[in-house]
Amino acid sequence: MSDQPLPPVRVTRQWPDRRRCWEYDTWGSHGRPVVFIPAILFGRTSWWAVAADLRLHATVIAVDLPGHGNSARRQTYEPHLLVDELAALIADLRIPQAPVIVAHGPSATLAELFASRYAAHAVVTVDAEPDPPVDRPGYLQHMQPASVPRQYRSLATPTDDGCLLHAYRGCLQRDTASTTRVAANHQRLAIHSSPPAARLRPAAPDGRLIVYDVPGRFPQLSAVDRFTADIRSVLRPRNPSAPARPEPGH
Repeated sequence: MSDQPLPPVRVTRQWPDRRRCWEYDTWGSHGRPVVFIPAILFGRTSWWAVAADLRLHATVIAVDLPGHGNSARRQTYEPHLLVDELAALIADLRIPQAPVIVAHGPSATLAELFASRYAAHAVVTVDAEPDPPVDRPGYLQHMQPASVPRQYRSLATPTDDGCLLHAYRGCLQRDTASTTRVAANHQRLAIHSSPPAARLRPAAPDGRLIVYDVPGRFPQLSAVDRFTADIRSVLRPRNPSAPARPEPGH
């Protein structure tokens, strides 16, 4: 019997350095990366319950967006620059498979932009709606973190810095047309806590929409087992005839 300590399930890392870093957690090392992007004002902790359950099926990465947690603040939060940095972070992990990008709320803009610029195996958007409120009280009322089950509520604690909503206005102004432009190149899944407006339904014929019928806008915490199963469903190989895009970092 070895007396060496077991490695922790979750490992916290910073990329590329402390001055201009993204802080993120990783679980497992089992193939295809699944990258979780939290909603603006919320941290990577909102993915912890699902990430832990996925660690035997994928290499799981949950990031804090710049300006959140210990990820460095910026003068600007231009979506294109954030996506390029995220792609470089993923490339630095040296995992050959294209990632699954999962994004919550307004951060869906980043997931869709990533898939328009880099190879993505799948894009999963979670309660993504255009034009959410830009004031902190209205935004939090829209997101409803208090609806999260009590045992997970501490994982959905928002930052007090409401100025980030203005700083991330490029993400808050979501371009729903981008769904049509990039959907043919990857699997696409839209998860909603409640039925979305008709204009938010996937435009691509291979896009899927799943409605959980749960309160609030945190289905990853309100229905952990179901959400985990839905993410596992997109880990399966996609249509091999789909055209390729450059891998992150290339």
